Amino acid sequence: MQTSIRNLVSIFNLKIKYFFLLLIIIILSIITQSCKKNSSPTEPQNKILTTETIAKLEAAADTIMRQHQVPGMLVYIAVEGEGELYITRGVGNLATNEPININDNFRLASVTKTFTTETALILADENKIDLNKPISYYLPEYAIPGRDSITVRMLGNMTSGLIDFMTDSTLSAEYYGSQGTWQFTAEQLIVPLLKSHLMFTPGTQFFYCNSNTILLGLIIKKVTGMELRDVMAEKIFQPLGMTHTFWPLSNFLPTPYHHAYTSTLGMVNQDVTYYGNSWGNAAGILVSNIADIKIWVKELYQRKLLSANSKNERFQIPFASSSYGFGIDKEEAWVGHSGGIQGWNNMVYYNGAKGISLIISANSMDDLPAGAAFSALGLILQSQ
Repeated sequence: MQTSIRNLVSIFNLKIKYFFLLLIIIILSIITQSCKKNSSPTEPQNKILTTETIAKLEAAADTIMRQHQVPGMLVYIAVEGEGELYITRGVGNLATNEPININDNFRLASVTKTFTTETALILADENKIDLNKPISYYLPEYAIPGRDSITVRMLGNMTSGLIDFMTDSTLSAEYYGSQGTWQFTAEQLIVPLLKSHLMFTPGTQFFYCNSNTILLGLIIKKVTGMELRDVMAEKIFQPLGMTHTFWPLSNFLPTPYHHAYTSTLGMVNQDVTYYGNSWGNAAGILVSNIADIKIWVKELYQRKLLSANSKNERFQIPFASSSYGFGIDKEEAWVGHSGGIQGWNNMVYYNGAKGISLIISANSMDDLPAGAAFSALGLILQSQ
């Protein structure tokens, strides 16, 4: 009998323990749920792409469209750990009123320079290019002014003192006179340099100049024995999985693409979609789309394809009065490049401090709408 009582007591005590344990679990569960209800149910603290911020970004895009009268604009924003945001405004074809599309191909214009310069740095890592060598070492066949004192590095950071070949009236007449169909070679584009004088002593000033990147392209061709487009494909496009970025061999674009417009050539919103950009060559010829450029914009910041030395070289700013490194613009936390030719205006930048990708492409360069959009949208994102 006593044993039975002891057993009942033990069972009772065990039940009491389980009861209190269960009670504690229930209380903790209630507290946890209460804490969750008291916190924001949709947006964690320090989030950048909040509902409020997205509304501000979209309103800013609307304002840019109205103020700059641009036919269409693509905006891609991504924040590390938060996701992506696409903003599309306007039309990609004024004749059909077809909306601009996030999958459209477009001309990169001077964003091309970031590819040419990174290719040069990769070849420097492979000991095929010495940034300290003068251009006469690689291109002795061209009587370029200052060729014995202008180094490869000076071509990359725009301190060579060379004139810009795009100011040459003969080349300009050939380009616009042919409605952009004239096919230039890099060798033809540097002809104006051969009869020019330096603007300043090499290495003493910064001057943004397309001639520098054309010469870099010729040096790459010389040391590899390959066309620059093929070197880019081998060293950059393929390793990064960029399947829609290429050097066009005709004036046409692969579908889908949007049309490009300008009001600076005598007609309002003249269609200049098929004005090819062989005039830009290594400084501005590439074609791409948002899917590929969102890969590239991260590479511009991370520089994964480069050695430690070249990573450092990329961001070296030779003069405090400029923000230009080796083929890249570095504005405080933002790194990237702008691009503009008739009918096309792009901004491709990454904010390393906040992990933000910001890509903008407009189908007109008139009044630089993509640049204005970058200023407005970048300010909103930076302030979060």
